[in-house]
Amino acid sequence: MDLDLLVFGDTALDNFHEVEKLPKKDEAADVVSSRRFYGGMGANCAIAAKKLGLNVGLVSVIGTDAEDYRTYMEKQGIKLYLKGIFGETTKSMFFKAGDTQISFFHKGVTEQLDGLNPLQEFGKTLPKNVNTVYNARTYLRMQHISCKHYSNSLKIYNPGYGTFKFDKTPNMFKSIVSLTDVLMLNHHEAKHLESIGYKPKLKTDQTYIVTRGKDGARVYLKGSVVDVPAYETKVVDAAGAGDAFNAGFITARIKDYDILDSVKIGNATASYVVEDWGCQTNLPTWDKVMDRYNKIK
Repeated sequence: MDLDLLVFGDTALDNFHEVEKLPKKDEAADVVSSRRFYGGMGANCAIAAKKLGLNVGLVSVIGTDAEDYRTYMEKQGIKLYLKGIFGETTKSMFFKAGDTQISFFHKGVTEQLDGLNPLQEFGKTLPKNVNTVYNARTYLRMQHISCKHYSNSLKIYNPGYGTFKFDKTPNMFKSIVSLTDVLMLNHHEAKHLESIGYKPKLKTDQTYIVTRGKDGARVYLKGSVVDVPAYETKVVDAAGAGDAFNAGFITARIKDYDILDSVKIGNATASYVVEDWGCQTNLPTWDKVMDRYNKIK
């Protein structure tokens, strides 16, 4: 096996601003603290999975302002398939006051992932034998190619907040879901898709997982629905929890845990990330995840 996990997804630079209050229209508020972190749904999952012990690759694009991020990922041992593009890397801006926040996203060059054909761009350098393929966000054309090319791999899809761009469900999105083994959404994304008339129709061998924050995750298997509890901990910031969940779930599946135990391991992994600022700041090792996994009832 060339890689345990190959991630197709974004890189981003995250800027977190803690404010005294979220201002109303035409008002202002004081910033208490500001922090800059590495992020992006794809990269977050790749880094977290590497920390858990997997051999990981990342297919993405990166701007000319993020060479430090490229170097960081290389030092972490991620096998990179990056297309460098002149311009700014995607930037996320989070303004948080207590339990509420407002988020802004500067698309940057990462939006060009939608037009990336990894087979043409990276050719024979792409690994042939991959245990699991993870597609992050809604770069539909690239993701459709990855699903077709790695038809024998376990395929996991988390379209994330890209779903909020949909006012109707694209046919290519439906096609990617049909080629996917596990579909993951958070409860906000699932609710939005339902509001535009989309609800996954599972094949016998497909799984649908909805993460629900402190309420854990709900797992839809053919003919059954199971709720899996979260690990209770103090939440400092929830950004990146879903990406860590995905990494934990994928690692568990590769290690031959069943679906429900893999969800529990995903919840245990996410519990560490929410305890600090930044999506990659407080990533656990496999041993630490196992400690919390064994404590989830």
